[in-house]
Amino acid sequence: MHSLFTAILPYITSPISWIALIGGACLGSFLNVCIYRIPKGIFWRDSRSRCPHCGAPMPLWHNIPVFSWILLRGKAACCGNKISPQYPLVELFSAVSMVFIYWTFPFVIDLPSFQFDSAETLRFFHASIFFSLLLVCSVIDIHLQIIPDVLSLPMVAATPLIIFFHPELDWKSGLYGVIFGGGVLYAVAITYYFVRKEVGLGMGDVKLLAGIGGWLGYQSLLPTLFIASVTGAVFGIALMLITRSVNLKLKVPFGPFLAAGAMLFLLYGQQINEFLFYTE
Repeated sequence: MHSLFTAILPYITSPISWIALIGGACLGSFLNVCIYRIPKGIFWRDSRSRCPHCGAPMPLWHNIPVFSWILLRGKAACCGNKISPQYPLVELFSAVSMVFIYWTFPFVIDLPSFQFDSAETLRFFHASIFFSLLLVCSVIDIHLQIIPDVLSLPMVAATPLIIFFHPELDWKSGLYGVIFGGGVLYAVAITYYFVRKEVGLGMGDVKLLAGIGGWLGYQSLLPTLFIASVTGAVFGIALMLITRSVNLKLKVPFGPFLAAGAMLFLLYGQQINEFLFYTE
């Protein structure tokens, strides 16, 4: 335990970690805007933040990530309606996640001169953008059980750009990732439909996995699907136990579990592969 604390102490005390924490919280605030506006098709309609209940403009200090929600006691100052805890939770989750992403890809190699490792900088921004897209897709999927094409299709379309800039990803890995990622889930969805005569897997999930394959390579697909399937099944069983309802047709959005599997692979892919494919 002491050796572990000694190993992570430089990361905890690094000013970049705290910058990542604050920046991640601010990013989470922006992602909340995306989550609210994108499904409604109003992303570009108004540059100012407004109360989701009465539409009143919100002053700047009401938009401080996490703290504003706590200070306002979870209620809108303009109309007194409750503000969803989703807002501080997304901001907090984004803040902590950005710290872990920085610890995985520490692009600053010398302080206080702030010398940057160019390869790690590319990996960091790749992971940050990827995380942001997955988080927005996941929360929208939880609320509406859809993954908007305006998010998933640009992910797929951006694959050549990601391949060009990423230090490790190559054309074969990325393009095969798109083809197999979309193809595998599409085959599962079609098979389920013909067997059960009902939709069991949305095309949004298919497009999301195609995007994941393009951004992480085809090597990520099997671990991502394994993690998503296991965690999704555990969640579904736990939900049935909590609600005391054995409903085999219970609809559980699959997008968040795909996102979790993809992010875990991105951050801990080597360890996951060693666990899944270990041979003596």
